[in-house]
Amino acid sequence: GRRSAETNAALDAGFAAVDQTLLELSRTTGMPMHQVINLFMKSRGRTASSINYWNLYSNYFKDNTKQELGRLGQNLAVGEHTPSRQKECYAKFKEQFPDTYQDILDTHEELASLGALPQTIGQRRQAFQR
Repeated sequence: GRRSAETNAALDAGFAAVDQTLLELSRTTGMPMHQVINLFMKSRGRTASSINYWNLYSNYFKDNTKQELGRLGQNLAVGEHTPSRQKECYAKFKEQFPDTYQDILDTHEELASLGALPQTIGQRRQAFQR
Protein backbone atom coordinates (compact mmCIF):
# COMPACT_ATOMS: atom_id res chain seq x y z
CA GLY A 1 0.00 0.00 0.00
CA ARG A 2 0.86 3.62 0.34
CA ARG A 3 3.87 4.53 2.51
CA SER A 4 3.35 6.81 5.45
CA ALA A 5 5.06 10.18 5.81
CA GLU A 6 7.15 8.70 8.65
CA THR A 7 8.31 5.84 6.45
CA ASN A 8 9.19 8.24 3.63
CA ALA A 9 11.12 10.44 6.08
CA ALA A 10 13.02 7.41 7.42
CA LEU A 11 13.83 6.28 3.87
CA ASP A 12 15.02 9.76 2.88
CA ALA A 13 17.29 9.96 5.93
CA GLY A 14 18.64 6.46 5.30
CA PHE A 15 19.24 7.14 1.61
CA ALA A 16 21.09 10.37 2.49
CA ALA A 17 23.33 8.39 4.87
CA VAL A 18 24.00 5.72 2.23
CA ASP A 19 24.73 8.42 -0.34
CA GLN A 20 27.20 10.08 2.04
CA THR A 21 28.92 6.76 2.76
CA LEU A 22 29.25 5.96 -0.96
CA LEU A 23 30.58 9.45 -1.66
CA GLU A 24 33.16 9.06 1.11
CA LEU A 25 34.21 5.64 -0.22
CA SER A 26 34.53 7.14 -3.68
CA ARG A 27 36.78 9.89 -2.33
CA THR A 28 38.99 7.64 -0.20
CA THR A 29 39.45 4.99 -2.88
CA GLY A 30 39.71 7.38 -5.82
CA MET A 31 37.12 5.32 -7.65
CA PRO A 32 34.09 6.79 -9.42
CA MET A 33 30.88 6.44 -7.43
CA HIS A 34 29.24 4.15 -10.01
CA GLN A 35 32.21 1.77 -9.68
CA VAL A 36 31.87 1.73 -5.89
CA ILE A 37 28.15 0.97 -6.24
CA ASN A 38 28.81 -1.76 -8.81
CA LEU A 39 31.44 -3.36 -6.56
CA PHE A 40 29.12 -3.19 -3.56
CA MET A 41 26.30 -4.84 -5.51
CA LYS A 42 28.67 -7.42 -6.97
CA SER A 43 29.97 -8.25 -3.46
CA ARG A 44 26.36 -9.00 -2.48
CA GLY A 45 25.75 -11.20 -5.53
CA ARG A 46 23.58 -8.66 -7.31
CA THR A 47 23.84 -6.68 -10.50
CA ALA A 48 23.84 -2.90 -10.14
CA SER A 49 23.14 -1.86 -13.69
CA SER A 50 22.59 -3.09 -17.17
CA ILE A 51 25.93 -1.97 -18.59
CA ASN A 52 26.65 -3.84 -21.78
CA TYR A 53 30.31 -4.81 -21.35
CA TRP A 54 30.47 -6.29 -24.84
CA ASN A 55 29.83 -2.79 -26.22
CA LEU A 56 32.47 -1.32 -23.91
CA TYR A 57 34.89 -4.03 -24.99
CA SER A 58 34.19 -3.25 -28.65
CA ASN A 59 35.43 0.30 -28.04
CA TYR A 60 38.40 -1.02 -26.06
CA PHE A 61 39.15 -3.47 -28.88
CA LYS A 62 39.01 -0.69 -31.45
CA ASP A 63 41.60 1.30 -29.47
CA ASN A 64 43.82 -1.72 -28.69
CA THR A 65 43.29 -4.02 -31.68
CA LYS A 66 46.88 -5.25 -32.06
CA GLN A 67 47.21 -6.03 -28.35
CA GLU A 68 43.86 -7.79 -28.22
CA LEU A 69 44.50 -9.90 -31.31
CA GLY A 70 47.74 -10.96 -29.59
CA ARG A 71 45.62 -12.71 -26.95
CA LEU A 72 44.72 -15.33 -29.54
CA GLY A 73 48.34 -16.42 -29.82
CA GLN A 74 48.25 -16.00 -33.59
CA ASN A 75 50.16 -13.50 -35.65
CA LEU A 76 47.13 -11.73 -37.14
CA ALA A 77 47.30 -8.40 -38.91
CA VAL A 78 45.02 -5.68 -37.57
CA GLY A 79 42.87 -5.81 -40.72
CA GLU A 80 42.32 -9.57 -40.38
CA HIS A 81 39.96 -9.49 -37.43
CA THR A 82 36.36 -10.58 -37.68
CA PRO A 83 33.50 -10.37 -35.17
CA SER A 84 34.10 -14.00 -34.20
CA ARG A 85 37.78 -13.28 -33.53
CA GLN A 86 36.79 -10.24 -31.50
CA LYS A 87 34.46 -12.50 -29.51
CA GLU A 88 37.38 -14.89 -28.88
CA CYS A 89 39.53 -11.95 -27.76
CA TYR A 90 36.79 -10.84 -25.36
CA ALA A 91 36.66 -14.31 -23.84
CA LYS A 92 40.46 -14.29 -23.39
CA PHE A 93 40.32 -10.76 -21.95
CA LYS A 94 37.74 -11.85 -19.34
CA GLU A 95 39.78 -14.97 -18.64
CA GLN A 96 42.95 -12.93 -18.05
CA PHE A 97 41.17 -10.35 -15.86
CA PRO A 98 38.28 -12.28 -14.25
CA ASP A 99 37.87 -9.94 -11.27
CA THR A 100 38.77 -6.63 -12.89
CA TYR A 101 37.72 -6.73 -16.55
CA GLN A 102 34.61 -4.63 -15.85
CA ASP A 103 36.66 -2.03 -13.99
CA ILE A 104 39.18 -1.92 -16.85
CA LEU A 105 36.42 -1.39 -19.40
CA ASP A 106 34.64 1.20 -17.21
CA THR A 107 37.90 3.13 -16.80
CA HIS A 108 38.66 2.95 -20.51
CA GLU A 109 35.19 4.28 -21.30
CA GLU A 110 35.60 7.14 -18.81
CA LEU A 111 39.00 8.06 -20.21
CA ALA A 112 37.67 7.94 -23.75
CA SER A 113 34.81 10.26 -22.86
CA LEU A 114 37.18 12.65 -21.05
CA GLY A 115 39.51 12.66 -24.04
CA ALA A 116 36.75 13.55 -26.46
CA LEU A 117 36.86 16.77 -28.42
CA PRO A 118 36.72 19.91 -26.30
CA GLN A 119 33.24 21.22 -25.69
CA THR A 120 31.86 24.62 -24.97
CA ILE A 121 30.06 25.18 -21.68
CA GLY A 122 26.76 25.16 -23.58
CA GLN A 123 27.58 21.80 -25.17
CA ARG A 124 28.52 20.31 -21.80
CA ARG A 125 25.33 21.64 -20.22
CA GLN A 126 23.26 20.17 -23.05
CA ALA A 127 25.02 16.78 -22.78
CA PHE A 128 24.57 16.80 -19.01
CA GLN A 129 20.82 17.42 -19.28
CA ARG A 130 20.31 14.40 -21.57
